[in-house]
Amino acid sequence: MNTNWRFRDHRGFQHDAVVVIGAAGAIGALTWALPLAGATWWIVMVVGPLLALLVGQAPRRRLVTVATSALGAVLAGATWHALAGGIDSAAAGDALLVGLLSGLAATSALTVAHLERIAERPLAKALVEARLTLGAPGVEERTLADRAAIAHDRIVDGLGGDGGPDGRRLARLAEQVTREVLALAVRCRKLCRELERIDVGAVRDRAGALAAAAEGSGDEAARNDLNRAARAVVALDERAQALSGAATRVRARLELQVAMLEETALAVAARQASEAVDQADALAPLADRLHEAGCDLHDQAQALAEASGTARVH
Repeated sequence: MNTNWRFRDHRGFQHDAVVVIGAAGAIGALTWALPLAGATWWIVMVVGPLLALLVGQAPRRRLVTVATSALGAVLAGATWHALAGGIDSAAAGDALLVGLLSGLAATSALTVAHLERIAERPLAKALVEARLTLGAPGVEERTLADRAAIAHDRIVDGLGGDGGPDGRRLARLAEQVTREVLALAVRCRKLCRELERIDVGAVRDRAGALAAAAEGSGDEAARNDLNRAARAVVALDERAQALSGAATRVRARLELQVAMLEETALAVAARQASEAVDQADALAPLADRLHEAGCDLHDQAQALAEASGTARVH
């Protein structure tokens, strides 16, 4: 099964399935007991509207309700027609069994209403793709990417579905910054890999060896070529140093952006804590009143007990 699909409500699906199977079984039993003529028609006319009633209780599109009802009615009627055969001469148990099987077939239509597609989160996809490039969890850029994703989730969870403009804006900004951090981490990791392929020490040794060979060469043409080669190797060393500096600056920018995300997550958590404190403060007077009411009830109970004891003595 595609992991992008899931049941919206397992308990609701089970409840609706039990009701449909029970209703179809009851029709099967009535068909044998009365007996009812046109049993297939009765199955269709009961199962179809029943499915529409069950599915229509939830806020779903009308097309889904109609499709579920029609498909369930057709499946139930086709199953009854195929299995019933000589139902007039069948035993009660057989009629009940065919009815239950017809209801069971009709429950397949409930998947139309209860199955939903999970919208793939772009950030989650970007994180998976970034991790494939960044490598093992121990890599510094991978650690920064994971920290950014965790901070983003903390921000979104802390907002708690805040539908206000400020909440939506903060959620969008958090996702935007996190996506930029992931992209920057991937570029930084690629720079580091390029640097890892260059043995800077060997390059410098090679440049020195070429310069020494040029000085010791008696051939003017060879000396010129050796000097050009030495300059090219020196340029390679300089470019490697420039790449190293760029990677350092990118990593510093990554650290800054991740720290900003984490700081925002803490700010959201602090706002939640402040709201919780305010709620607790608002409940304090109510708690005091409850305490006073409890003391009054206790005093009244003691007075009634003393009065009852005095009455028994007299």
